[in-house]
Amino acid sequence: MGEGQWRELIESYVAGRLSADSFKRRFLEAFAASRLVPQAIQDLYFTVEAYAGDPTGRGNDVADDAGLMVAARRALLRLAPNPDATAPPPPRMEEPPRAAGPRGPLRAPPALAAGLGLGCLLIGAWIGVGILQVFAIAAQMNSLLRLGEVLSTVAAFVLTFVPVVGSVVAFFGAKDVWQWSPLAAGLVFLVLPIAAQTFSILSWRRRPRLRAHDGKKPPRP
Repeated sequence: MGEGQWRELIESYVAGRLSADSFKRRFLEAFAASRLVPQAIQDLYFTVEAYAGDPTGRGNDVADDAGLMVAARRALLRLAPNPDATAPPPPRMEEPPRAAGPRGPLRAPPALAAGLGLGCLLIGAWIGVGILQVFAIAAQMNSLLRLGEVLSTVAAFVLTFVPVVGSVVAFFGAKDVWQWSPLAAGLVFLVLPIAAQTFSILSWRRRPRLRAHDGKKPPRP
């Protein structure tokens, strides 16, 4: 008789589906027919065997209805609800993270990400300075040559794309016409364009070395 069957028998008595005499009779029959008995059933056996249904036959060593019920509930608590439930659950196999592509997700190193962020900032500032440089050159051309706003603006568009010359003319236009300080004009129209161009050249030369995620060593310069 398995542990689950013992539990069903005791639950029937505790729930009132079996009388105490019927429970005793079936319990002793099952106990005698079983070879391996749980420890909780062995402890309950002594109380069941000592139970006397007739109150006149009870003595100091004879269990009554209350004692049998207490012993049955105690044994029921000691029996597992389901023998299989006490076994630990099998270890859960977690799936490895899926790679985004044949070589996994590509992430730029922190230094590279910081460099790209600085480069974007310099390029954005360079574009803004280029637009401002057109107006500065136009102001200088109109002030010196009296070409008028239209011709000065056309000439400014042409000189803006000439390296060094456009920056120098814009510097003097901001300093002489717009009355900027030499330091502010130099920073905007000389230092910032040179810094942006230098960064662009260095980034282009280092581009072959930024293949660190393909599993190969970077080529030597």
